[in-house]
Amino acid sequence: MQSMQTNACSALTQRDFAAIPDAPTALFSAQIVAAMAGTPQYCEVKGYVTPQIQFEIRLPTQNWNRRYLQVGCGGYCGSLRASPEYIAALNQNFAVAFDNSGHVGGGLGAGGALWGLDQPQLRTDFGYRSEHVMLIAAKAIASAFYGESPKYSYFQGCSNGGRQALMAAQRYPNDFDGIIAGAPAAIQAPLNGEYETWNAIANLDSQGNAILPADKLPLIHQAALADCDGKDGLVDGQITDPRVCTFKPQSLRCSSNGDRANCLTIAQIAVVNKLYSGPVDSQGKRLYPGSQTIGSELGWAGASIGSSGMPPMAANIADGYLKYLAFPKSPPASFSYKDWQFTTEGFDRLRPLGKVYNATNPDLKDFRDRGGKLILYHGWADPAIPPQGTLAYYQAVQDTMGGLANVQSFARLFMLPGVYHCQGGTGPSRVDWLAPIVAWVEQGTPPTKIIASQTTADSASGGFSNPTEGSTGSNAKIVRTRPIFPYPMQAKYNGKGSMDDAANFVGVMPSRIPSDRINWIGNDLFQPQ
Repeated sequence: MQSMQTNACSALTQRDFAAIPDAPTALFSAQIVAAMAGTPQYCEVKGYVTPQIQFEIRLPTQNWNRRYLQVGCGGYCGSLRASPEYIAALNQNFAVAFDNSGHVGGGLGAGGALWGLDQPQLRTDFGYRSEHVMLIAAKAIASAFYGESPKYSYFQGCSNGGRQALMAAQRYPNDFDGIIAGAPAAIQAPLNGEYETWNAIANLDSQGNAILPADKLPLIHQAALADCDGKDGLVDGQITDPRVCTFKPQSLRCSSNGDRANCLTIAQIAVVNKLYSGPVDSQGKRLYPGSQTIGSELGWAGASIGSSGMPPMAANIADGYLKYLAFPKSPPASFSYKDWQFTTEGFDRLRPLGKVYNATNPDLKDFRDRGGKLILYHGWADPAIPPQGTLAYYQAVQDTMGGLANVQSFARLFMLPGVYHCQGGTGPSRVDWLAPIVAWVEQGTPPTKIIASQTTADSASGGFSNPTEGSTGSNAKIVRTRPIFPYPMQAKYNGKGSMDDAANFVGVMPSRIPSDRINWIGNDLFQPQ
């Protein structure tokens, strides 16, 4: 495409976008940003869709590839941050956009939800509307700038952004040609109301003091690895599938009940077992289809176990949800997540507004029939959003749409051993997800193998950070590459060469294909809607 004139960018502010159907839009600014450090010159457009969906769009002024990428936002969002994925796409001459999910946050950043206090419209915008109207507005603005609409539209998000991705496929199947959904917070009402609350409370004694300190997590992790690492046939510091592990924290019990650095007290063992268990009611009924996995222990610091004098992120997420988002009429200001009771009645109280936030509809027929393609991925060691929930949803899609082979014609899931929440961990987590979704959409080439890489710096990230704040652009040396295959296929070492080289692994199906149907109190959430 020929270069766009500079005045074509500034002229956008003179256009009236208020009449865009379903997405009344106003612009704050439109200005040229000079090329630098691999990023092309672009027209930076800032504005909002009513009432508070603030956005930023970046439109390359030269060589636009006629592709559009919209990037989701993590946590409860509430701010504008250009993610590494967003920047990488811009550098490939995509038109790109992101938004604040429909509200202005603050205080706890992506963990703060005060904005939702008895605000039905802001809750709806966060739940499902923001990304739909963002696309409508962005296409109108891109068309005004370039004189034509994008030929292909893509969405990429992780965490809450992964939930937004699935919401787009379910509610608005005509919006995007290709969707990338990472570690999706899809079962959001039970996730934030039950699971995060359970994790936040699990480590508190009757006086509200922490029981298990973060400095004991390496001890637990090393014991778990010693028990399970070799079960996949290779001792490599990562666990291919934690469901085969048999590690019991009781093996670390102190000989007396004194608290020493190299063992666990009875109370500390109880905390670990609660985290491995996940939330249940007094009769043992599961309140969420997942829990902390064996191998995720190092990621608990900051996620479920407070560190550096700060409460865990689970406490912020749970408190924000139960106080400001969970109920039509919010509880008194004195209410705390510590007051929550894990009961069937409590779960049912989360259902009404769960219909706004949950992205659990397994019927993707409309998305499939219009040619949409979906890549799902999740880290096996995710300490923030359990991978079992994504597996259970993918199983529900298979049950609804004719089995694995039929589903893999348009939707494929990739599970990453040892990987934390969206990034980091003990396994390779750096993946270019955009290239395979583009190849699938535009050339009809489904992803059969994707290469993940790992650097020395990666294991420092993870926990429940806002993935839009993370960086995958480090120049640190790559120390390991591994192939990842469409689930349930796994990578198996061929017995020759370095275990850190993806070329020495092949894809194999497990001897027994797992069933990922999980019996929990919310099974009905996975029914076609």
